[in-house]
Amino acid sequence: MSVQAETVTRGRPRDPRRREAILRAAIELIAEVGYDRMTVEAIATRAGVSKPTIYRRWPAGKKEIVIDAIRSKHEDPGAMADTGSLRGDLLAMLSAVTGRVDEDTHLAAGLISQLRDSEELAQLIREEVVDLQRGRYDAILQRAVARGELSADARITPLFSDIAGSLIFARSAVTGEPIDRPFLEELIDHVLLPVLNPLPKEP
Repeated sequence: MSVQAETVTRGRPRDPRRREAILRAAIELIAEVGYDRMTVEAIATRAGVSKPTIYRRWPAGKKEIVIDAIRSKHEDPGAMADTGSLRGDLLAMLSAVTGRVDEDTHLAAGLISQLRDSEELAQLIREEVVDLQRGRYDAILQRAVARGELSADARITPLFSDIAGSLIFARSAVTGEPIDRPFLEELIDHVLLPVLNPLPKEP
């Protein structure tokens, strides 16, 4: 049997739109009912697919789906745009974050309420959200060190990467204040950059 014939007998390639529909359904259900109450059956119904279709892609069930869904929403830290300056890099990254802040806030709310009761879920969030977010900031800050904008002994700690996300989440979920460019510029210029003590710019 030829390679082409063998490929045909194995079935059609998986439709990426079906995968996207399943991941979208998982995110929506987490936001609506929470992680623990979400089921594979509910995901299948929302996405308009069968349960066997889901299990063929994610044999481990909903945990594996949630991991994939979270990963699909966050690009690799190495892929962050290099604007040529620390301020520009921070503004570009935070602008991208705020572009999906409403959806991320609902997703986080659906997960947070379950964290104390599910160590498995807590570990998932640490690995797929917290560690990834910190990796983004680390990549940006290391660029700044390489450019000479930051000294090698600048105060780069995990706390730095948590500041912006916490303030953005608070405005989105609690205060309802605008998360616009003026807010981002104030956050960067009056909070983030002063924390790092960047080197003075040469005249």
